[in-house]
Order: sequence, then C-alpha cells, then structure tokens
Amino acid sequence: MFSKTLAVSAFAAAALVVVACMTLDIEVRPKNARASVEEWSPTGAYPSHEVYYPGTEELGPDEIRIIACGSGMPMPRVKQAAACFLIELGNGDKLIFDLGTGSFTTLYALGIPLDYMTKIFLSHQHADHMGDVPTLWIYGMQNGRSKPLEIWGPGGGGMPESWGTKSAMAGILKFYNWMLETSKGALDTRSLSMTVNEYDWSKVNNVIYDRDGVVIRTIPAIHLEGSVSFILEWKGMKVAFSGDTLANRWWTEAAKGADLAIHECFLPNRYFVEKYKFQPGEAIFVSTLVHTTAPVFGKIMAMTQPKRAVAYHFQNDPDTLPAVVTEVRKVYDGPVDFAVDGMVWNITPDGVRTRVAMLNSQPYPPPSVTPRQQAAPGGERYQTPDWIMQGYEWETLPTMDRVHEEFNEEFGTDFRFPLRPAGEE
Repeated sequence: MFSKTLAVSAFAAAALVVVACMTLDIEVRPKNARASVEEWSPTGAYPSHEVYYPGTEELGPDEIRIIACGSGMPMPRVKQAAACFLIELGNGDKLIFDLGTGSFTTLYALGIPLDYMTKIFLSHQHADHMGDVPTLWIYGMQNGRSKPLEIWGPGGGGMPESWGTKSAMAGILKFYNWMLETSKGALDTRSLSMTVNEYDWSKVNNVIYDRDGVVIRTIPAIHLEGSVSFILEWKGMKVAFSGDTLANRWWTEAAKGADLAIHECFLPNRYFVEKYKFQPGEAIFVSTLVHTTAPVFGKIMAMTQPKRAVAYHFQNDPDTLPAVVTEVRKVYDGPVDFAVDGMVWNITPDGVRTRVAMLNSQPYPPPSVTPRQQAAPGGERYQTPDWIMQGYEWETLPTMDRVHEEFNEEFGTDFRFPLRPAGEE
C-alpha cells in the first residue's frame, strides 16, 4: 500500500503563474530550505521560501535547476505557453529544450541576460516546440544579446534536406531580412548570426553535445519523421526530456532511473472532442497515434521508475487536472508533478525539490554581459533614403535640438540632431 497525497496549490500575484502539482511523498529538501520557528520574525526577511525568486539563489556546483517556460499546447493561452524547458547547470550552462510559441515571454521574465541563453535544442519542428525561435533570435539585438544563437535540431535520417533544421533556420533569416538589413549600424547586430548543428534524428543514443562534462544524447521519437527525445547527463545525474512521441522502447531503455523524467501527457481522449471541438476521428488519432495519452504516460513511468516524473503538454485546469491524475494513478504510484508554466525543479545527488517561480510580468531588458557595439561588423551601415528624411516636420526642429542638448548635458555626450532642411548644414 502507498499513501497518496494530492497537493494542488494556486499561487497568484501580479507577476505570476498558477501551478498545480501532485506529490506522493515528502520531498528531499536542501539543508537551508527549512527554518526553525526561532528564525522567523514578524518584521525581518523570511528565512526560507516555498517559491523560487529568479536571480536570488546561487546554483550549487553539483546542482541542476529546471524551469518550465512552456507546458501547454498549440492552443494559445496566457497561462501556459507551448513547450519549453530551461535547464541550468552548476557549471554555468543554460540550455533551452524546445522553444514553443509564447515561451520566450516566460524566459524573458526570469531576468537572465540573453547572452547566457544562446543554446537551443529542438526535438522537432512543430510550432508548439520551436515557434518562438524567431522571436528569441530577432529580439536579441534590442534586448542586450550580442552573442549568436547555437541551435541543435533534427535533419537527415532519410528526410528531404528541405525538411531539416538548417533549411528552417535559413527561412527565418529570409523572413526577417528587412529587419536585419535596416538595423545595421544602429543596433548591435552580432546577435543575428546563427550556428546550426543538424543531427541525425534517426540514430539511437546519438551524442549531439559533449562539453565540460555535459553529455546530451538523442533517441528517436514516434511522432512523424524528424522527432526525438533528449537524455542529458551531468555529474552522475540524468534528465530525460521527451518531445512529442508515442510510448517507445528507446525511451524506456534510456530514461530508466532518471532523476527527472519530463514526458508529454495528453488529456484523456474525450477532451479533444469536448474542449478542442475535434471530430472523434481526429481526436483519437491525435491523442493515441502521435502523442502519449495520460494512461500511457503512467505506464511509461511505472516501467522506468524515475526519481520524479513530470507530466506536461496538456492544458492544466481545475476541471482537467483531476481526470489526468486519475488516469495516471491507475498505473503509477511514484512521485509526479503535473506541470504548468513557472514550475521549478532543483536536482542534486540527494534528491529533487519542486517549487513555483515568481515571474516578473513587467520586466525591462536584463543587463548585457558582452561589450556592446553600435556599428555592424565590417562597417556596414544602413542609410534611410534622403527623400524620406526630408519629409521631416521642420517646425519641430527646435524642440528636437533641445532634446539633444538636454541629453548631452545629462550624459556628457556631444550629439546633434543630423536632419536639417535642404541647403542648410
């Protein structure tokens, strides 16, 4: 017999997410996570918190922190962006696993300098797993990133070359070509470079990343061609992350005993008719032939026995969560969290801790950690045609000159508004 405890916690603030999680046992906590009664004060700072305030806690040298920045579906909603998990390692690495539509907003709310978040690993090319890659890429130059992105994504394995990640990223460059070219000389456009590492999605236990003791392998996923799941190993700890997939033997072999196993877990089939207005044939196809439905998620976790399981990729609401929990618990009695955006897991050799992040809903750009430059590499500079500039309303020129004078006085600069009527210097 085992004891089941369902803890559904709602954390609401002006800058926050709602989290529902289920735990079966008492979690192993870091030594400083619990405080004695004597340490608490009605006026002083609380000595411990059951929430995570981004940027306030040092990550230990043997610690992994994972933040759900997208736990939802292709159906857009404020509460849950599409798939995205940030993995932070005690060696300083920050690795983004999938970057679905809407997830960049949550990443940005963490207040992490964007020059630290340049490594992206894509499980496949559905928009709910990579739709915010263009957003993170193009917004770099306006938000303090000077370093180019490094992207790992599927290709090869018998697919047409035009289906691969290199082709997709080249399409992004073309899509934003006007913004890139017209920004040269005005903004730091070094961030608009991109390195694409295309891996063969069909290989089993394919090492695609091996740096500073961090090893990331891919295994095939059963979700159309060009889809994988990831296994990350570092300092004896293992994190398994599934993209979209049916239950498959590669996962049950590679993910066995993982410290944290993050796997998709679709709503029970009927919700695709009731909630999403699918036809029955569509509903049963989507939820059982290209994705993992809740009962099968439970069976997979029962087979692999991770230290903690994470169910994601479903719309986690008060009326849907109980049905998912019920289906999972029919076959799995281990520790499991049912994710929404902002959930945080800290992993050490001693155990796993689950919390919720307090996200800043009104952030400004985090600081740049790379020296900024205004002129584009090679001295390129875009110039707006003179005939457009001569359309300036000259009656506002004295006001603009005063703006420049005040700016120069405040910052010790010597800028002069360059536009003058034709014939004047």
